[in-house]
Amino acid sequence: MQFKMRFSIDKNASFLALTIFGTNLMACVFEFYYVKLFLDVYHISQGWFHFAQVVYLIWNAVNDPLFAYWQDNSNMVVFRSRRHSIMYGAPLFALSFLLFWFPWREYSDHDWLCGLHLTVALCCYDCLFTFVLLAHCALFAEISTDLDYRLMITRYCKIASVLASLVLTVIQFVSNGLEEYRYFQACCVCIAFFAWLSMYLTGKHVRTHPNYSYTKIVSQKNLQELAESEVKVESSLSHPFQQWRQLMTTDFVAFVSTNFLQVLHMTYGASFMVIFGDQLIPKGEIPDVMRKLMYGSSAVLPTVAVLVLSLVVSSYGYHWVIKWTYITNIIIALVMYSAGPSHTWMLVTFLLVDRCISTFVFGFFNLPLSDIIDKDQETYERTAPLSSSVFGYNALFTKPAQSIAPMVVVAILNGYGYEKLKHEELDDAQIQTLTNVMFNIVCLFPVGLSLLRIYTWSKYNIRNTHTKVAKHIET
Repeated sequence: MQFKMRFSIDKNASFLALTIFGTNLMACVFEFYYVKLFLDVYHISQGWFHFAQVVYLIWNAVNDPLFAYWQDNSNMVVFRSRRHSIMYGAPLFALSFLLFWFPWREYSDHDWLCGLHLTVALCCYDCLFTFVLLAHCALFAEISTDLDYRLMITRYCKIASVLASLVLTVIQFVSNGLEEYRYFQACCVCIAFFAWLSMYLTGKHVRTHPNYSYTKIVSQKNLQELAESEVKVESSLSHPFQQWRQLMTTDFVAFVSTNFLQVLHMTYGASFMVIFGDQLIPKGEIPDVMRKLMYGSSAVLPTVAVLVLSLVVSSYGYHWVIKWTYITNIIIALVMYSAGPSHTWMLVTFLLVDRCISTFVFGFFNLPLSDIIDKDQETYERTAPLSSSVFGYNALFTKPAQSIAPMVVVAILNGYGYEKLKHEELDDAQIQTLTNVMFNIVCLFPVGLSLLRIYTWSKYNIRNTHTKVAKHIET
């Protein structure tokens, strides 16, 4: 008797997940290293660092709704076809990632060119990141409206994310925590190549639902515009504002408020874990190998948590899971604060858990956004969903948190002498004060953010999508 094991892989979900693999390869390195690199290696001044973050904040606020509107309303294939947006944007995205890691000259302390370097690199990277990821998020919403299928795609994407996140562990060992900088640069070049290849394969092979194909949407749009033109002439400038008013529902506002706070927490964790970890856990407290594994696993564990909790989301819904995650975050942060910084292994565990919580919740946020898209399409009887617009307007409000978090934390740290610490100009008492401030931030920052998120999330009312019958299921 022969026994055959059948293992089925959904090709469409696999190709869609390749974009997550590629973007996470680059995003993990970007989020984890760029602040430390410019502060501790390039020695950028606080003024230039803040200037770059303010420009980044403004550019973030402009480019997301701009690209979103183009992708939902343009007839050009590079904008309107989601997979072509990914395929054509991929090589430029990979090149923009490399801008950070190659200095434009040998920088002196507080060099103005270093500040210009950071400003240009942040804007170029975010521009291409937005262009590619908006198209990917739209594909996620348009492939299917079935929650189970979306959860399956989420699991595929998180598996891809887990694999991509391993790059941090590799870089930690290869570059010895940035000490071997040439090796670090070589790793970044390899990462950029594999990221481009992954996104190219998505653009080449992924397929959306037939109703949302480029040809059908453009033809429907032309017929609709022709019919409307016979009834009334509407200013083209009023169209995006009409969409804006229609999308600004109570659920959308509640979601973007929660998401803004979530991005604050996530950016803070990604950018400062290595800085806080090195200061709060001095060398010798834990083995060097364990330190590298701790930093490397901080990118892997959140995606593992998404894979595990996706089964709970399928049963209880994402609203319940997200709410109780925030409550849990408050409890463990207060326990850590009560215990104090002297419990080294407890602090290591807390840093990992807090990093995990701040990131894995964000992994489920495509689900409520997709539900908002579905509800908007049903309410206004749209022939095609405003997928990119919803994700773009969400980014308009939430992306500034990526600049605000580093600016606030760096200002606090420099107020207690962190910039002098890098040049070994602090005495023991000042170092202890700075360490205490870091510990207070590590514990109390998540508590404050979680309290606010519990309130804003309570205003979101789309809560029973895990019980809905699918409108259509992919075959």
